[in-house]
Amino acid sequence: MKAIKLKKVSWKKMRRERRTVLVLFVLAVVLILAYQLALVPLVESQRNVRQELALKKKLLNRYEDYIKSGRDMDEELNQRVQQVEAIQAKLLPGETPQINAANLQEILRKLSEKNGIQIRSFRIGEPKEMNFYLRIPVTIEVMPTKSMAALSYFLYDIESDEKLLVISDLDVTAPNMRNPTEVQGSVTVVGFTKNTHPKGKGKEG
Repeated sequence: MKAIKLKKVSWKKMRRERRTVLVLFVLAVVLILAYQLALVPLVESQRNVRQELALKKKLLNRYEDYIKSGRDMDEELNQRVQQVEAIQAKLLPGETPQINAANLQEILRKLSEKNGIQIRSFRIGEPKEMNFYLRIPVTIEVMPTKSMAALSYFLYDIESDEKLLVISDLDVTAPNMRNPTEVQGSVTVVGFTKNTHPKGKGKEG
């Protein structure tokens, strides 16, 4: 059996068409390799970078929301603290209900002197629990006065006092029907103090 001999074909002897095809083939291979080895990793890297940036942006927005919500909570907490402090300032001073009632009597005495109202007597009522606060009632007996305006100003000053005071009961009569401008009666004023030992649900009364 005869061996097949392969003819060596030189580049110069190769036909122009074949040379063109071979060159195009080589260029195609180079382009494919360049695409696989360079362009694809570059595109993949850019995509990963974009995804990472998007994720970091979401995290940043989340952190900003946390910070903003934290600031909002701080502002709300500060407002609550200021409201509590404002309420505390309006409470009757004193460590016990008896001292609170005595302080309330002193307030009423000063307001009565300011408006020319004479008080015959004071009567301290039973403190009543309102959850974290106590109602301290004090009833005063007002001696006959000829000035309705003075009594009106007295009542107005009670409810406009720097301490939180409420008129819960008012019983005014005119003892002399011939002179109805002269009035007397009783006024129940309620002050409030902090309940240091709350027993449960507040009681009203």
